[in-house]
Amino acid sequence: MMSQKKSSIVFIMSLLMVGAAGNLFLIDGAHASGMTLYVDDSNIAGPWNGTQDHPYRTIHDAMTVAIDGDSIFVYSGTYAEKIDITLDLTIQGENKDTTYIDGGGSGHVINAHGTFGGEIQVILKYLTIRNAGGSGFDCVTFSYVTGGEISNNKILNSQEGEGISIDHCQGVTIRGNTITNNKVAGVSLTASGQNIIDQNMISSNQKGIHLASFSANNQITSNTIRDNTVYGIYIVQSSSNVFSRNDFTQNNLNAQDPSSNTWSLDGQGNYWDDYDNYDNNSDGIGDTPYLVPGGSNVDAYPLGYFKQPEIPGEQNQPPVAVSISISNTSVLQYTTITFSGEGIDTDGYIDGYQWRSSLDGILSYQQTFSNSTLSIGTHTIYFKVMDNDGAWSSEKTATITVDSTVNQAPIASIDEITPNPAIQGESVIFRGHGTDDDGVITAYKWTSSKDGTIGTTSSFIRSNLSSGTHTIYFQVKDATEWSTQIVSSLTIQRNASASPENQAPHAYPGGPYLGKVNQVISFNGSLSYDDNGSLVGFWSFGDNTTGNGLAITHTYTAPGTYTVIFTVTDEEGVSSTATTSAIITQTGSQSNPLEGFSIADFEIPFPLLMALVVLLIVGIIIGFIFKIKQR
Repeated sequence: MMSQKKSSIVFIMSLLMVGAAGNLFLIDGAHASGMTLYVDDSNIAGPWNGTQDHPYRTIHDAMTVAIDGDSIFVYSGTYAEKIDITLDLTIQGENKDTTYIDGGGSGHVINAHGTFGGEIQVILKYLTIRNAGGSGFDCVTFSYVTGGEISNNKILNSQEGEGISIDHCQGVTIRGNTITNNKVAGVSLTASGQNIIDQNMISSNQKGIHLASFSANNQITSNTIRDNTVYGIYIVQSSSNVFSRNDFTQNNLNAQDPSSNTWSLDGQGNYWDDYDNYDNNSDGIGDTPYLVPGGSNVDAYPLGYFKQPEIPGEQNQPPVAVSISISNTSVLQYTTITFSGEGIDTDGYIDGYQWRSSLDGILSYQQTFSNSTLSIGTHTIYFKVMDNDGAWSSEKTATITVDSTVNQAPIASIDEITPNPAIQGESVIFRGHGTDDDGVITAYKWTSSKDGTIGTTSSFIRSNLSSGTHTIYFQVKDATEWSTQIVSSLTIQRNASASPENQAPHAYPGGPYLGKVNQVISFNGSLSYDDNGSLVGFWSFGDNTTGNGLAITHTYTAPGTYTVIFTVTDEEGVSSTATTSAIITQTGSQSNPLEGFSIADFEIPFPLLMALVVLLIVGIIIGFIFKIKQR
């Protein structure tokens, strides 16, 4: 008999091992959406499976297995590749100064293209993208991209084309890039709207920024646009765009705008090095508007580069800002930075100072000062001095990069749930996106209060949702942290073919549940039932997390009393909801001494423990008395 039992155990263990081995082969063939694939050109020997330990050697290899919602992380190196993107994808480099994608002077370097009605979302970060070649070929080209991002890159040397070309795109953010030495334009927008071009250095192109073909409602702010050989900004048939806090310096012509656009925002215009008027009241705004060349547009609030007042009876010589000293030019946020500047005046003395940032505006009017509150990003710092006659020098510049000290949680946004309401069995489109200021989105999660997890990609279609009113939860994750849940509502109307006599199921969540921080707690709703069929369960644990199943485990990471919501749904989509609670206390020395006593994860409550002690003492006394009587 014992031999038969041993044989049965060996047989069962063998089955489990065979099943596990089979699963290993299945895992290698496919992966879930939202995965991060890794690329490192120094992995010469292999193996190559896209993991951190065994990265692919080329971006192209990662592209062959990538699916919608994936991210590709590219380690430092030079990748002589041309990348074609037709799906939702993030490509992030390890360091923009050491991670190069080189087109080799032929074709587009990165070409991301969706279709009308099939737009894609693409994010490019921390890369140097260079050396596009051939007429009409660009370093980066986006077409039919919605909600994408091009940030913190170097985009260089498009030999016959543009640095960044945006065509029929919406909601794309171009921020914090260095875009230089491109033949036609640094950034070009064609038939594109609601895009943001912000905090870029755009220099040494023919045109800095080119708007054409009815590009409208775009926001162009806080860019440094300099040394472009034809125009700083060139606009053709594109109106209702906003320009503010841009710095135009040493372009052949700073702007050409025959359309109807707005050249200031919130009382702040732009910095024009050819502004030929005064700021007599020293409020930082020119006394008269700047006339934007090409049409009738004006910048009503021009900033900086003011004409110096003349002193009657003598010719004052303006002062010169000689030097800038900055204690650290690459820092983490909240680091204290010390600034100091020097100026000279040949016919007087220095009587004033001004420091400003391209991101944060005026910083100080002192010769030396310290600051620990600069915004995250790349700052162009401007310093000038004033002489005793009130004349200002031209500005001297420097650059500071401020990075985040801690991980910033990503932000989730629901773009679309349609149709809403829908008929049971009808296809429903779900579409959302996430943004992350200091990383990339690596995962997505859509959850229904009735049907549990319904999607793990940024967009998908479902046609088998239960009837009733769903609370829809959407989250995105960066490398380490999930976003706060975004909540929406969806109504699925009952199909006329469903049984009219179906009764709602009965939900019994059990509880209340007691546990400690970081302890696995079992939640059991298996006493729930339905008169007509089977049930599915959905739990909302009250700590911004959810789970599926009638019986499930969960771990809390903080003490407190949590309201737990339990929903069961029958086969026809009819649901019932009940609530219970979970009381979570601290572990170890922080726990309440009256909580109880645990043995092998079995907890004895304190009242029961005291009762057992009393019974033990009583038993000892009775035994002692009985023993005496026996004598």
